[in-house]
Amino acid sequence: MLPLSNRRDNNPVPYQQMQEEGAIAKAFDIKQASHPCTCLTTSLFKLSVVVCYFVLSLVLERLYCLIITVVISAFDFWFVKNIAGRYLIGMRWWSEIQPDGRDFWVFECRLNEDHVNPVDKNFFWWSQIIATLIWLVTTVIRVISFEFFEGGITGFVFVLNAVNLIAYYNCSKGKGYGNFG
Repeated sequence: MLPLSNRRDNNPVPYQQMQEEGAIAKAFDIKQASHPCTCLTTSLFKLSVVVCYFVLSLVLERLYCLIITVVISAFDFWFVKNIAGRYLIGMRWWSEIQPDGRDFWVFECRLNEDHVNPVDKNFFWWSQIIATLIWLVTTVIRVISFEFFEGGITGFVFVLNAVNLIAYYNCSKGKGYGNFG
């Protein structure tokens, strides 16, 4: 489980204590973030994909909305993998193809994780979790209602979000090798 903490020592805070102190609001206070632009850009990408898929279809033809959704999701995947992970939580990952054709995932994290700002960490993890859950539920609903084309599109967006979430989760648990900066 990913702790939600408003303190610099990164120790989990009990939920009751968080409510009493207003820590939930403090945990997402963008003014306290070390990288506010990266936090906002991450949130903006996640929000724009959802708005494009669910709202833009009221104005544009549905096919255009699906194409725009896929393109924005690809940009979101790249941004989270290459920029947000490094700046917000001090982790990065990539996949290497071995000579025998197998995939090998490489995970790296900062040597000193004390430099990770709790607000940055909360923005990163919660945006990943919420977006992945939204697209999982949307994909299941589309498939159950026999809308396989849209189910494929939402499934693709779900997979992009889930790959980043799983990769960064594995990185946070120390799987793989390497450290940087």
